[in-house]
Amino acid sequence: MIMLPSRVKRVEELVKEQIALIIQQEMKDPRLGFITVTDVKVSKDLQNANIFIIVHEETEKHIAEVLKALDTASGFIRHILGQRMALRYLPILKFHYDKSFQEADRIETLIHQIHANEK
Repeated sequence: MIMLPSRVKRVEELVKEQIALIIQQEMKDPRLGFITVTDVKVSKDLQNANIFIIVHEETEKHIAEVLKALDTASGFIRHILGQRMALRYLPILKFHYDKSFQEADRIETLIHQIHANEK
């Protein structure tokens, strides 16, 4: 069964909100530190969800530790999500580091360099 795009968008927003709350309020893993859920992409059949996060301590090692901690806790997060949301099927959660903010910073730096070179 394929969902309507508006339904998928509503589910994405609700999953994003709830996962952010679960990570903030329910998880006690010290490896997590301060992270932000930036986006959620749910498949049209609602079976899979890709959760994008940013880590505010952006070392490669720390990012890897955070992603490992979240992947390990995905079953727990999914269980809590199931208690909070009324969905027939809970999506399988996969966490990813959101590189778009790093990319935006890199582009902004390049633009500033171009303007500095023009002067």
